[in-house]
Amino acid sequence: MSSLGNYELKEFSSVRRILSELYDETPTKSHMIGLIELNVNEARILIKNYEDKTGLKLSFTGWLIKCIGKAVSENKKVHSYRWGRKKIITLDDVHVSTMIERTSSEGKKVPITYVIREAQNKSVLEISEEIRLVQEREIGEKDQFVEGTFKFLVKLYPLIPKFIRKMIIRRTLRNTKFFIENAGTVSVTALGMFGKNLSGWAIPFSSNTLSVAVGGIKKKPIFENGKIFNHDFLNISIQIDHKIVDGAPATRFVSRFAELVESGYGLDKFK
Repeated sequence: MSSLGNYELKEFSSVRRILSELYDETPTKSHMIGLIELNVNEARILIKNYEDKTGLKLSFTGWLIKCIGKAVSENKKVHSYRWGRKKIITLDDVHVSTMIERTSSEGKKVPITYVIREAQNKSVLEISEEIRLVQEREIGEKDQFVEGTFKFLVKLYPLIPKFIRKMIIRRTLRNTKFFIENAGTVSVTALGMFGKNLSGWAIPFSSNTLSVAVGGIKKKPIFENGKIFNHDFLNISIQIDHKIVDGAPATRFVSRFAELVESGYGLDKFK
């Protein structure tokens, strides 16, 4: 062991063990993956202007969730799910799960999955405030899991034989009602909030029918009114389960989502 040099040996937490086994069961979907760039220059200007005037911070991720909620509500097929063997359920409400960083009592940053319910009906301000309230709640590192998970279940899970645990995971993933209640109908991973000045795409990893990964922002020149301007472009990865959603509705969703983002949807009142 001395040949390894200096090192730190830590416990692989119960939560991480659960998540690793969950991820073992999720790569079975037939995904369509799209990598797109969206001009967010107008939106970033409006958000900054609002913050300068009021001193209140709007969540950029919260605004994107608002756009996703609107686009999904107009193209509901993209968040449909299997219901048993012979049926598909399509909800009216868009429930968006996202990772929110919280600070533990030990001062560590702990990401936790949180579901924003009925995102299509909430304003950018309401979503931003909801995210902020969750960020301010104290959390222990051992509690890193879906919001509201019973702690005793997390402690009990590793004591169950592995083959039984895998059976539980498979049955849980097939329980559509339970899945939607705990993981939402759409997942959003905002990597840009974890790393600044990074540009690129990320491929989302999720069991949701529709998953969106928010990458970095980079400046690109555009030609407008005879002049060249630098605008901010956001990298977005979109992953859709092709077993559930055909190409046409998937394309309509992406097109509408892009339109909403580039027009600064939901930010008009902040001009």
